[in-house]
Amino acid sequence: MRARSPSKSRHVSQPIWHAKVVLVRHWEADKLLAKLPTHLSFYLFFGSDAGLVNERLRLVLRQSIDDANDAFQLVRLEGDELASETGRLADECNTIGLFGGRRAIWVKAGSRNILPAIEAVMEAPLKDTVVLVEAGALKRDAALRKVFERERHAAAIECSHDDPQQLRALITEEARKSGLSIDRDTAELLSHSLGADRLTTRLELEKLLLYKHGEKEISMEDVEAVVADASALNLDAAINAAFSGRLEQVDQTVVQALAANNDAGMLIGMASRYAVMLHRARLDFERGVPRDSALEKASRKAFVFAQKDAMAAQFDSWSTQGLTRAIEILATALSDCRKEARLAEPISIRAFWSIASAARRRRA
Repeated sequence: MRARSPSKSRHVSQPIWHAKVVLVRHWEADKLLAKLPTHLSFYLFFGSDAGLVNERLRLVLRQSIDDANDAFQLVRLEGDELASETGRLADECNTIGLFGGRRAIWVKAGSRNILPAIEAVMEAPLKDTVVLVEAGALKRDAALRKVFERERHAAAIECSHDDPQQLRALITEEARKSGLSIDRDTAELLSHSLGADRLTTRLELEKLLLYKHGEKEISMEDVEAVVADASALNLDAAINAAFSGRLEQVDQTVVQALAANNDAGMLIGMASRYAVMLHRARLDFERGVPRDSALEKASRKAFVFAQKDAMAAQFDSWSTQGLTRAIEILATALSDCRKEARLAEPISIRAFWSIASAARRRRA
């Protein structure tokens, strides 16, 4: 029986992997992978975050076999080779380990079609063997993704970039495991410096945790010294140039921000957050709150990087209506980046140009 289409809502009456829905969304994957359902034999890991694809695959691997370095327990297959030898996967699935025990087959999808090889072995669950397929970003109607969503003993696991809340949770948990505490503001600062992909995030976190080994708490100064300097400052420079109306700096600062392991979604998201912060401060100011108090309150909630003098100057030059328009421009840009990822850089530059142009007109 074919699985029903997954609900678009995050709020489902029961965990999706116990029902007949076998698409595991990014935010649901950790719960599934913490304890693997016994009926699953086939896993597809796909998405825009290659580091997270690899991390989640290895997590399943560790739970499935005893030793990933044992060639009798783990077989690696290249997808492009598998496309030429469609029977190779079936042969491996039917092979019994020399010393018995469970086996895993790791298939790395390439540019060629591996669907015939996959479909040939998916008619029924496997005994003592698990098949793990590593792929990149796949569209909703991709044939490889659909076949893993269709079978009850298979799962298609989405691996997208972590959002700020997921990053903060990851940071807090990794700090806790190392015996360190980190307050919300410091975790927020650190999250803005991470998130290019899960592998980069892990490497930067390991560097910071090693730096703080034997101590009790991670401070903002630690983050700035070890992690945040290049990435955060590049983001801040691009946002500051736009909201200050420095048109001549927009192209360079946006390109530098994106080159420093920041994706367009992160850059535009931070700019949007900054615009919302200024908008909130202006609304409080219009209600009679003193300017400095309104700015301090709004910036404390948003935790932004901009220097106080620059923030105050931008507050004075922007109106509430102008900031509303800036928020709309950034929301449209973020949506466009998600639809056309290959055009993310020019989309970002155009949005920041629009904001810088508006800021310059207001200063004139």
